[in-house]
Amino acid sequence: MTLKEHINAIADAVGQLYPAEEAHAIAVRTVTGLLSVPDYKYLSEPDTVVEPDKALLLEDAALRLSKGEPMQYVLGYTWFAGLRIRVAPGVLIPRPETEQLYELAAQDCDNLMTASEDDSFNILDICTGSGCLACAFASEFPEAHVYACDISEAALRIACRQKVRLQGARPVFFKADVMLPPPAGLPRFDLIVSNPPYVRESERAQMRPNVLDWEPAEALFVSDDDPLVFYRAIALWADRLLKENGSLWLEINENLAPETAALFTGAAVIKDINGKDRFIVVKK
Repeated sequence: MTLKEHINAIADAVGQLYPAEEAHAIAVRTVTGLLSVPDYKYLSEPDTVVEPDKALLLEDAALRLSKGEPMQYVLGYTWFAGLRIRVAPGVLIPRPETEQLYELAAQDCDNLMTASEDDSFNILDICTGSGCLACAFASEFPEAHVYACDISEAALRIACRQKVRLQGARPVFFKADVMLPPPAGLPRFDLIVSNPPYVRESERAQMRPNVLDWEPAEALFVSDDDPLVFYRAIALWADRLLKENGSLWLEINENLAPETAALFTGAAVIKDINGKDRFIVVKK
């Protein structure tokens, strides 16, 4: 089969799960990603014959995708802030909103570093998941010391195995439960970021099966009875660990922006790329 035929076959396989345009985009990204060929090749050389061993790989991918498995898990990676980030079942797939969180916090980080008079500049990523935020900061700010924590051992295994080329030191990943006090021995931080679980159980119906059936529920959902539980815990961590003049950046539930902001003194709510109340920044 040719490149074009494989793309059409995968698009057909997922056609019942996604709109036609999205199904085609998934097929193109899957084929070009697994074959390690440029995205444009399916347009410039659509009749290129795929070698038998590679064809088997694509057929297996089509089967997995047809069952609803996310494309990023099938590929084994996703792109985040220009970095190829390893993902697999057991870790949340980074969203565009989280990439915007990084972009906003990175701009702030530039200003904080310029103004800082300390010998060391420290960044903490709470609920790190795949480690995408931590790796992005470590890549962009090689002079910073980046720490990142999660309670999930599965997520930490993936985070620790990220193969991102860095000019400076790799992030320090450690296991921690944000519901408990911060572990002893941590430094104070100039910048703290977090994308904790914030989707209420009652909001499950709004999510696609490829998310509900595959991505870790513990990284997504919180009880309707106490949907801000992680933010209250993070507020306590920030109170203990954030330096004077430091910044705290959080991704939040768009439907709970006022309630979340009320947990922090002087919090400002910022909209995401879709105009939704998605982020909070707190200046200490």
